[in-house]
Amino acid sequence: MNDPSSLDLSHLSSVGTLDALRESESRFRTLAECAPVVVWMSDASNGTIYISPYWREFTGRNPDDDLGFKWVEAIHPSDRDRAARDFLEAAADRRPCRGEYRILRANGKYGWLGEYGVPYFHADGSYAGYIGTCMDITDSKEREHRVQSGLLLGQESERKRVARELHDDISQRIALVVATLGEIEQLSSANPALADRLAAVQREVNSVADDLRQISHNLHPSTVAHFGLMTAVRRLCLDFSKQMHIAVDFEGDDTLPQISEETALALYRVTQECLSNIARHSGCHSARVSLTGRCGTIHLRIADSGVGFDVGRLPAVAGLGLTSIQERARVIAADLEIQSAASRGTVIELRVPAAQNRG
Repeated sequence: MNDPSSLDLSHLSSVGTLDALRESESRFRTLAECAPVVVWMSDASNGTIYISPYWREFTGRNPDDDLGFKWVEAIHPSDRDRAARDFLEAAADRRPCRGEYRILRANGKYGWLGEYGVPYFHADGSYAGYIGTCMDITDSKEREHRVQSGLLLGQESERKRVARELHDDISQRIALVVATLGEIEQLSSANPALADRLAAVQREVNSVADDLRQISHNLHPSTVAHFGLMTAVRRLCLDFSKQMHIAVDFEGDDTLPQISEETALALYRVTQECLSNIARHSGCHSARVSLTGRCGTIHLRIADSGVGFDVGRLPAVAGLGLTSIQERARVIAADLEIQSAASRGTVIELRVPAAQNRG
């Protein structure tokens, strides 16, 4: 029943106490129904028994129709499991619960709610449920998104500048050194020992030049702009397999929906980060990468059969590069799904609506 005053009053014998309680409940109801936040209550079974009218204003959904666990239907599919887990774990420990989730609005767009709830108890001390609020934090999230997007774009711009300097300046100077060493080697043909030493130095300088080219490419993968995302990711998988001795099975469509260079670069970076995580943390010797485009959506999937991790502890393991992946997915409005479990490997999937990311 959608009524915050539905408490058992039979244990109260004093008329004055009853009147005071009713007055307190009346004040609560007035506050709950007028406040520009969602006020909610759950019972001992963790089902929602009250949602204030602001729920309708924010989501366009009828509060009465979303009692019990129906309100979960409004949460973004990528946030539902986390939202349920956060609340149930807090309820099991009888501690405050909090979280931030995307909620589907009547206009078809998602807004952000920041939730905070605390447990309440009956007069005899038994657990009664939770009472809490949800605030509209969409504007702050959008500001945060703009800042993060600007930081990522600035980072890519700086990487591009450094990569260009490495290629246009340092690489050219190394090439001159290699050429000079070749000339000296020819002049020292009468001294075999010196010629051998010069040849060894030349090989080392050539190796440094190769490493420098690889660093420059990693900083700014020009293949994304010149040959497209599919070719760039395929090459990335091949290079990774050779360098790390981890077999990467790549699957890709011949053609992809048209997307912006920013989106293509973000997907490339996510693949790069995932492969790096596989090499550093998974302990496995093979991985699978697929890049497909169907029905106007680009689907990137990276999977391994390594040690995995507890997705429920995602904030605690953000050092695995997952934070970067999450931010890049958010910048290009991609749906991100991370599946993992101990000893069962990891699957990271991104789905990008190409129509929203055309150049």
